[in-house]
Amino acid sequence: MLRRLSPLSLFVWSGVLVVLAWAVMLVVELNRAAETSKQALDTAKVNAVYEQAQAALRASKADAVREALVAAAALDPAERARVERIQKLHAAYEAQPTAAFAGSIQHALEAGSAAAGVRAHQLGIRAYAGEKRVVDGGRQIIVLACFVFGALWWLLRQHRRRLEEARRQELKRLSEMASSDPLTGLRNHRVFHEDLARELQRAGRTGSSLALVLLDLDNLKTLNDTHGHQAGDRRIRELADALRETLRATDTAYRIGGDEFAVLLPDAHTWGALEFTQRLHQAFPGATAGIAATTTLVARDALIHDADMALLTAKRTHQRALVYTQELDPGTVTPTVDDHHTQTLAAALAHAVDAKDSYTRSHCQTVSQLSALIAEALGFEGERLARMRLAGLLHDVGKIGVPDAILNKRAALTEAEYEVMKQHAVLGAEIVESAGLPEQARWVRHHHERIDGRGYPDGLAGEEIPLESRIILVADSFEAMTSDRPYRRAPGREFALAELRCHAGAQFDPDVVDALCRVLDDTRELAHDL
Repeated sequence: MLRRLSPLSLFVWSGVLVVLAWAVMLVVELNRAAETSKQALDTAKVNAVYEQAQAALRASKADAVREALVAAAALDPAERARVERIQKLHAAYEAQPTAAFAGSIQHALEAGSAAAGVRAHQLGIRAYAGEKRVVDGGRQIIVLACFVFGALWWLLRQHRRRLEEARRQELKRLSEMASSDPLTGLRNHRVFHEDLARELQRAGRTGSSLALVLLDLDNLKTLNDTHGHQAGDRRIRELADALRETLRATDTAYRIGGDEFAVLLPDAHTWGALEFTQRLHQAFPGATAGIAATTTLVARDALIHDADMALLTAKRTHQRALVYTQELDPGTVTPTVDDHHTQTLAAALAHAVDAKDSYTRSHCQTVSQLSALIAEALGFEGERLARMRLAGLLHDVGKIGVPDAILNKRAALTEAEYEVMKQHAVLGAEIVESAGLPEQARWVRHHHERIDGRGYPDGLAGEEIPLESRIILVADSFEAMTSDRPYRRAPGREFALAELRCHAGAQFDPDVVDALCRVLDDTRELAHDL
């Protein structure tokens, strides 16, 4: 145990022992001084008794003399020999009362009185010296005790703090064990439901937004079956690390199942959640995301259901991320086998376009999500909303036929090259129509038409342009201005919204720009109201 004590602790406890030993010594010294003081008092009484005997002798009171001598012997045993001699002289004096006997007795009593006085004085000096030593030692021990016990109090206080800190750390560790996933260190399924309920209450109380992202780790079972569960665990930890790097300070990630993760993004709308998934996919491309958001108090299971529907649809159609809109609910639209094949084919074509165009990354999928959100804000629902999402996914499919030299050219296009580029809208419409989607083909053909009639390929103007095409144009333009390119950094959201407002009524439909601002929760004055 002594080995576990610090040098300071050993020093302080040694000081405590010194104080205690010194205190014992002072008690012994005090007892000795008290005994000496008592002896001095008794000796002083002997002196007084001898004086009483002298007075009785002068008064010829023999009985009083005898009583005084007996008292002197009783008070001080050392006086017995002297008392016996005086008693013999007094007995002789009583038998023959002469002046010589009286003088001898008087002289013996005076000698005894003087000797007792001297002895009492000596004993008093010794008692005083002992008491002085006790007092001086007491002062010193008080000073030492204050220092030692002050240090001991400080040590005990530090020890108590360490114990309390250890207790807090242990409670924290136990709390983390109860609330964390042991493999990833992320919060677990139970805490996810508690936090989600609390954030929904806050959103309902303050009117703030809340976005939920459900993630599914792709092909985990195949990885476990092929390379073992350790490889699968490494993959799970890699996704958890990517989540930590991507999260904002206010966001929280959870592992809620074997290959299932969830992220809560307070004060984030669907577009912010979609941007989060894009950042995550740059760090970790092997996960599929479903997104749902709310600005009101909704049931916890309802928000999870919406995000889950988006995730299931994204997995089924092989898209990286999908934002929930009403048409994804099975009760709204009844999917058919052809619909499933169409969605899968559309996703494959979108992947092909994004892979061909080195300037973009998931551009088609992002435009599809944004188009669906704008359309929902404009009142689209059911089948029409589903077709809108599909058209957004296919809007650039015609770029498959554009030469790579033109598509990936970093410098400005020549007039001839620009004419070739503009043909992608026509080619895309032909590809989509050949897939049995004539309505979406028409929207794809006209998604570069302008409100003022200066667009391509047909120069349509105003209401001649399908509303769905106008939606795709705004979503396409906004995405282009908010994503990086190899030759430039993205101008950003503020710049993109300012440009859309500036050209609303000429290039863009003001109502569509208005809907985009609502989707992005932009509360500033809209372009067509200026």
